[in-house]
Amino acid sequence: MKTISIESRPVVNAISFKSTLALIVQWLGAFVAFILSMIVANIASPLPQFILEKIPEAGFMSDPAAMLFNGAINATILIWAARRSSLKGFALAGGLFVFSYLAQIFHTQIETAYFLYAFPLLHGNFEVYRLFLRGAITSALFTLLVTLYVGGFSRKPRAEANFTVQAEQFLKVSAWFGVVYLVLYLLFGYYIAWQSQQLRVFYGGPAELNSFANQILTTLMSKPEMPFFQYARGILWVVCLIPVFKGFTGGRLELILLSALALALLPTAQLAFANPLMPAEVSLYHFWEVSISTGFFGGLCAWFLPTKVAAE
Repeated sequence: MKTISIESRPVVNAISFKSTLALIVQWLGAFVAFILSMIVANIASPLPQFILEKIPEAGFMSDPAAMLFNGAINATILIWAARRSSLKGFALAGGLFVFSYLAQIFHTQIETAYFLYAFPLLHGNFEVYRLFLRGAITSALFTLLVTLYVGGFSRKPRAEANFTVQAEQFLKVSAWFGVVYLVLYLLFGYYIAWQSQQLRVFYGGPAELNSFANQILTTLMSKPEMPFFQYARGILWVVCLIPVFKGFTGGRLELILLSALALALLPTAQLAFANPLMPAEVSLYHFWEVSISTGFFGGLCAWFLPTKVAAE
């Protein structure tokens, strides 16, 4: 037994080195693919001149740093999700697209549309729709390339799934998780984002910080539909994680970590870019507000929603 163990070590080390090298190559390929996907999307649907003229020199990061940050975040999370999925082919690519597009584009831009009054550059034109279009192009091309890089289109068998999502469990969890998200949205929106005077003024709020209760009542007076809108967004956050949960081949703690990081960083990394729609300070406060609240929410979703696949 000792002889076999000693002789097998070089083989194990070789396999480990090969797997690590493959992971590095896949990550680098995904990093480049994300940047190229963004370039293709901007060529296919370019920003109009009147918006280009308003782009500041930098956001809360310089443009090169923001590009590297976004590429690293997307490569890490999408490669992680793809490698840990039991799906393959266009089922894998489609699931990654739903995950990436909903978390990174759709969720963020429906809120842009909801607060459209704060963005004069989007008034009287179709630019808000083109935000959705550019994101769809980026996500579609990027997720196809990620699927290709991880061998999703090969004939090799993939690992067996450890988790799935049952319809009954989804209905139960999402019904009360919509309320959880609404509470997190209000708490973190006030105690992080609303602490910035520039952000308050940007959204038409008071220069002097008002109380939490006063701000909630003021918001409900001007936007009585807001709780229902954010409740629906909470359910949609749960939906965007289903492609990650269904067919996940790792363990529960890994799934919680992946989900938390995904909802923390996919919706917020793009705020690092120079933004013609909002000042850098507003972007930064939104970054911390959303990354903490939705990251925590993503971890909760992974704890309560996916169910273990019964061993045969």
